[in-house]
Amino acid sequence: MRKQTKIAAVVSAAALLALGASMTSFAASKGTWMMVDGEWYCYDKNGDAYTNTFCSSNGKDYYVGDDGQLVRSAWVEDGSDKYFVNSSGAKITNDWRLTTPYEDEGAEEEWYYFQSTGKMAANKKITYKGKTYFFDSEGQMLTGWVTYESKNNNTSVDEDGEFNKDNSFYCDETGARVEKGWVYTTESGVEDDNADADEYWFYFKSSGKAQTGKATSINGQTYLFDTEGHMLTGWVGFTGADVAQDGKNYKYEEIGGENSKEQLSNYTDVYFCGDEDDGHAKKNKWYKTWRPEQYDAADEDNDQWWYWIDKNGKVYIPSTSDATKVATAYKYQLKDAALEIKNGGDTYKVTKKKVNSKDYFFNENGEMLSDFIHVKHPGSGLLADEVYYLGGSNDGSMKSGSQSVKDDNGDTYKFYFENKSGASKGTGVTGNKNGYLYNKGLLITADDYKYQLAEVLGAQFIVNANGTIQHGNVEYKEDGDVLIDTRKVVDKDDKTIVIYEGVTYNSATGALKNSITGGDLRTFRNDLDIDVNKVMDFSQEN
Repeated sequence: MRKQTKIAAVVSAAALLALGASMTSFAASKGTWMMVDGEWYCYDKNGDAYTNTFCSSNGKDYYVGDDGQLVRSAWVEDGSDKYFVNSSGAKITNDWRLTTPYEDEGAEEEWYYFQSTGKMAANKKITYKGKTYFFDSEGQMLTGWVTYESKNNNTSVDEDGEFNKDNSFYCDETGARVEKGWVYTTESGVEDDNADADEYWFYFKSSGKAQTGKATSINGQTYLFDTEGHMLTGWVGFTGADVAQDGKNYKYEEIGGENSKEQLSNYTDVYFCGDEDDGHAKKNKWYKTWRPEQYDAADEDNDQWWYWIDKNGKVYIPSTSDATKVATAYKYQLKDAALEIKNGGDTYKVTKKKVNSKDYFFNENGEMLSDFIHVKHPGSGLLADEVYYLGGSNDGSMKSGSQSVKDDNGDTYKFYFENKSGASKGTGVTGNKNGYLYNKGLLITADDYKYQLAEVLGAQFIVNANGTIQHGNVEYKEDGDVLIDTRKVVDKDDKTIVIYEGVTYNSATGALKNSITGGDLRTFRNDLDIDVNKVMDFSQEN
């Protein structure tokens, strides 16, 4: 509606200048502008002043109010639409204004955007200089979490709101939608003054949508996110695709926590993503860390384990569904001159895997095993009742050939593990190997005397302090005293009378070579027998 007011004064002619200059009247595309008592009015051809409407001049729109006067630096309402005019009275278009809300001058100032028509942007998404902004129903520019949905010509813009991977966005302090960037903040819907609310890392894609699921190319790294957009850290498991989302909503979740008893083998895929200051999935490397249930505590008193992570970021977790591919074994460490069983005497499910051309053993949760392994049931290429050595806790590769191993006291023990390729590679040698006697890989040596007797594989051997197998028909002495006599002895007077036949040795190749096979063996001490199972004691097994 417009009101008409008759002119009450005669106005002198003046040169047509731009509005706001020192002139008193000029023609406009809608009526004529005239200055009356220092204020501008726009009159129609009948001399009536326009009210509550826009009048145009030189391509710009100017608003006159209830009294017909030109309005400056203020909100104006035309029908259901709101506009803002600047200090010269011109309608703002394609530009911003920081001001108090319409009809609420006591409120805090907010940012508003006025479109090409001059209309205030309300309940809209606007692109300005390549950046995207959101405005609520009052026209206020939004920051933080924004929910935007446009469907069937219906648009809704809400601040915060429940997270939706397709409709939730985040705007920084300038109001610009975050794209291809990280934000550390609380979840959508959390009140700003909630100091106790948890904060998370979110990544927003080029579309402005929060990343969920797996992202493989954020600055060259892979990151994992749950269905709420939280960047996941520590141990992360893949739980499958959400069928309701057409298989596109891939679900990942953090594994572990103080009360967690979850097994990594329960998950289809497992990843390790470090802490929140890092967060990307580790790839193609060994990584040492705590088990999931201990990871959050990061307690140095708890053991850390080595895990192998492949080039795709997946932690190697053996499949235990096929019993033929999994061995059952006990784990031992050399302690106080003997093998000591680990894991409370319980077995591990063990799988052998080659990593970078070396063989490693893993339990069912992908933890690399070390020290000694005694196989109970075969599988994964491991032989039953065989011993394997995997080096120290920071090594883990299966050993072959001659090995020197120290116990916790610093005493060294020598072992030999089969080094020929084939099924037996890595197994502890039992019997004769290169002239030395071994039992389950341990070199058998004479410790109490210079020469002693040892029984291996049901056969008897004579060994010295170096573990060398003796096979002579002689007197074995120490400090002039005879310990063992393997000679043939005849009567001094009648040489045809054989008193002792002497010892016969096994000369065939193989484990029992140079074992005593017959004849007379004379010993001169009661404690010459070596306990070959003293170190390699497997009686601890359940």
